[in-house]
Amino acid sequence: MVSKASTTDNNHHQSENWRDSKRYLWPFPVLLSFIPICSWWLYAESGNELALWLSPIFFYIMIPVIEMLFGEDTSNPPREAIPYLRDDPFYRWSAFAALPAAYAVWVAGAWYVAVMDLSWSAYLAVTVANGLMGAGALNTAHEVGHRRDKTSINVARFLLCLCGMGHFRVEHNQGHHVQVATPEDSATAMMGESFYEFVTHELPGGVKRAWNIESARMQRKGKSPYSFENEVFTNTLITVAMYGAFVAIFGWVVLPYLLGGALLSNLMLSSANYVEHYGLMRGKREDGRYERVQPHHSWNANHIVSNVMLYHLQRHSDHHAHAERPYQCLRHFDTSPQLPAGYFTMFMAAWNPPIWFAIMDKRVAEQHGYDMTKAYMKPSKREKFMKRFHREPAELQAAE
Repeated sequence: MVSKASTTDNNHHQSENWRDSKRYLWPFPVLLSFIPICSWWLYAESGNELALWLSPIFFYIMIPVIEMLFGEDTSNPPREAIPYLRDDPFYRWSAFAALPAAYAVWVAGAWYVAVMDLSWSAYLAVTVANGLMGAGALNTAHEVGHRRDKTSINVARFLLCLCGMGHFRVEHNQGHHVQVATPEDSATAMMGESFYEFVTHELPGGVKRAWNIESARMQRKGKSPYSFENEVFTNTLITVAMYGAFVAIFGWVVLPYLLGGALLSNLMLSSANYVEHYGLMRGKREDGRYERVQPHHSWNANHIVSNVMLYHLQRHSDHHAHAERPYQCLRHFDTSPQLPAGYFTMFMAAWNPPIWFAIMDKRVAEQHGYDMTKAYMKPSKREKFMKRFHREPAELQAAE
């Protein structure tokens, strides 16, 4: 008979012997945030505007190509290793480093558009690069914003405020994670709904939901919704004050750069929300409540390159199952629906609705076993999808 002590010792030994093969790749997202600064230096040296577009070229042309070369990784840390992996400060500070990096890029860009004599297209390129780095900041804020310690919460707060998304932590943690894959969730996309239609309810819906959550919390405390304890209100003031400081220091010329970069970073986050739960819906139980969130309620991808770039955001099922589990511990589930490519590639498909629908609508049907009554569909396209994809149980048995 094996003693409990020897079993514990064996588990400890296994966890100490296991090594994260991606460990030293996790600082890369922060290092890559300086691509815009490199591109601005190249333009200053060469005068070639193409250099200013280095960021979108890298993320949306080079990354998909590199990803095909490196493939996928479905490996998971052993259960025994997760506590040691979770508590390793290397991962925590690898993510925290995004805060000074993001501010360095935004300040450098503001200085650049203020002092350089840029054409409108060059100004646009600098703004786009800024927005892409802002999207990275938001992704990091999403990761650390699920932690409960004050340092993590403040890192998330100032990353979000930089991009005008100070409401996101409240909306995401207390709204999206509760209502995900239901018609009540403004951040879950319907099958047949284009990305552009999705944005029209996702962005304002997120702000409204966050404000309602915080206002209700203030009301329970007997305080005004405009109290500084209201995270949405306070963070909005921080963003306004921050942008005001940028304008005071660098002049009005930086305002389109700030607002354009913030808008683009918001749209990039919306792209992730659109992809992550498209067409998936939780069933209702007999008591009228929705079933618990399961692995099959999120689209996942195991592509190594984009997973490292996005702190395992693409292992989205485990994130919804264990929201406080840090990125380095997130696991792959065989039962999770899989995307055909990483997020950077899928974003480009999402921005081209006919391509997206051609790729994803059949996958949604397959995921639901061709029982389209289980899919979350756009009402105006319901009849079309039922005719095209729906199969009764008898039909499926006959096909088998």
